[in-house]
Amino acid sequence: MHQLFHHVKRTVILTVLLALPIISSAQNTSIGVKGGYHYVMTKAQIDVLPGSQECGVFTDGNSSGFFGGLTVDYKILGSKLEIAGALIYSSRPASLITQSNDTYEVLDPNTDTYVSLQREHVFTSNLGYIAFEIGLRSQPLESIPLYVRGSFDIGNPIVDATYTQTEEIVSPEGVLFPDDTKRRTIGSGEYPGLTSAFGVTGALGAVFALSDKWEICPEISYRHGLNSITSTAEWKQSFASAGIQIRYRLGSDEEPAPPPPPPPPPEVVEVVEVTPAPPAAVIASVSTVPLEITETIVTQTFPLLPYVFFDSASASLPHRYNVSSSTARFSELGLPKSTLPIYYHMLDIVGKRMSEDSKAMLVITGTTDGLEANSDAERRELAQARASAIADVMKRRWSLSEDQFTIKTRVRPALVSNESYLEGIEENRRVELASTTPDLLGPVVHSQFYEYIPSQPEHEFNIQLLNRNIAGAWNLSVDHNGTRVGSKGGGLAPPERVSFDLNQEMTNKLGPVIGNVDTLDARLEVQQRNDVPASATTRFPLVKTTSNYEVSRLSLIVFDYDRSDISEMNKQMMQRVIQSAVRDGSSATIVGSTDKLGEQDHNMKLSSDRAVAVDRFAQSIAPKLNVEKVEGIGSSTLPYDNSLPEGRFYCRTVSLTITTPLR
Repeated sequence: MHQLFHHVKRTVILTVLLALPIISSAQNTSIGVKGGYHYVMTKAQIDVLPGSQECGVFTDGNSSGFFGGLTVDYKILGSKLEIAGALIYSSRPASLITQSNDTYEVLDPNTDTYVSLQREHVFTSNLGYIAFEIGLRSQPLESIPLYVRGSFDIGNPIVDATYTQTEEIVSPEGVLFPDDTKRRTIGSGEYPGLTSAFGVTGALGAVFALSDKWEICPEISYRHGLNSITSTAEWKQSFASAGIQIRYRLGSDEEPAPPPPPPPPPEVVEVVEVTPAPPAAVIASVSTVPLEITETIVTQTFPLLPYVFFDSASASLPHRYNVSSSTARFSELGLPKSTLPIYYHMLDIVGKRMSEDSKAMLVITGTTDGLEANSDAERRELAQARASAIADVMKRRWSLSEDQFTIKTRVRPALVSNESYLEGIEENRRVELASTTPDLLGPVVHSQFYEYIPSQPEHEFNIQLLNRNIAGAWNLSVDHNGTRVGSKGGGLAPPERVSFDLNQEMTNKLGPVIGNVDTLDARLEVQQRNDVPASATTRFPLVKTTSNYEVSRLSLIVFDYDRSDISEMNKQMMQRVIQSAVRDGSSATIVGSTDKLGEQDHNMKLSSDRAVAVDRFAQSIAPKLNVEKVEGIGSSTLPYDNSLPEGRFYCRTVSLTITTPLR
């Protein structure tokens, strides 16, 4: 016990020495208390009879304890990383039970025969430790009040180091020990050989602010014992804990007062030639009008383009065709609400559908542009490799059977793109997917999600700047509660009017996090030629309104190059969308478009023909549908990247938008 006292004394001194520099920097320090419950797990090899295993061995057991103590935390990198220390009283009891089937026999008074004597041995200890913990605590994201903690501890049972060992006759019934008792104590007192206990802990907790200074932190943890706590036997203790820490943050959040200015230097009278300083580029003002966005309920149908495009002379799947990190977590509902990102997940979309329907069959046809390689035989070999690459990816990721796939090859596609353009040749290097299974290549449908539409396509800022000739560069940024929404900049002085394009990505990012009436902050920064910066800010209203209409959209794709006929799959999609979306009061707009290839006049007529064909079919399904607009816009607006073959195919489309009043 004397040795234990010195261990504890050294532990306390070490705690104080470590805490002094932390507490002295009060600005980053928190002090507190914590306490809670231990579920103590003991693993041991303690002989029932010391020095002999004939009577059995105490091994594993579980018991309940508690802990409480003082804490000191010091911020190194704010809440992202703190040093965490504590001085703890920890109750770590043990309760171990074993039975011995003795080799000698006793007279059973019930049967008047000799039988084996069976005894139950019980070992209990009440160990009260004083422990010192030191470790690191981290809250990676300030917006999420969760933290992790790891620590090392050392402790000694200075408060309580006692044990009790008893034995009880289990059978035969009626047999007693010589002192006429059924149970007796065979050992008690201070357990011999107890020494320092070492352990490591991992914890997960949460931080809840009670005020500017006070925080409450519930926590769960697991502590793994590193060594035997006694030198006379093998005895390790680990425990799972649940507790609460209450801590108080020292110091003040206020910035320290600046030091007083130095005394002015003695006045020196000297005649010098003064060069006038260049005038400052003073920002007279930056102003704008309120921004309004409308929250609209949208159901959008995203058809799948059943083509996968390859690089010249290559059978390697291009990197832009994404596969999810885990098939177990893949869901169509979790895909982005945007056409090309959905298309790039097509192999997982079709693969999962095939895994859910073992009878689903997919025909994969590999093609070339007809110019790759040196012969038709080599081109068919390349087409076969492309089709096999698609099949192999889907079979491997989704555990699909070989008989669910049919692989075909063609030197050139059945419907070729215009080979007088390099882009057309590029589009013919592809793999085509087809199926007789209904819905295997059907669209992805996102139902009734919120979309946020700006009241105008651009938002304009008015800028007045003095001494424009000395401005070297400028930047205008817009933030919401410290989060960047967008920025724009350039060389020299800013123009008098700066416009931000309000794209759908920007407004969809804002919509879910703003209130019905909110604000945005704009900041204009001008870097002058004399390296002196100038800046101005303005705060302007952001208003969110709710639309009285629900919108359903469908873009009809697989209009092959220079074609305006509606495929059977597109007719089926139109029928489903119109029948589910059209109600009393519904109205529609139909807009056809093309890619950038071809003459402008021809593209305008082609897009108009596509729109008219869709209008006729829509009217045959819903004769009372009020179609407000049917037009072709040719290639005047390109919604997708026309440097990619899939972008050009998705531009060969007709967009059908149905607007219905909310009931």
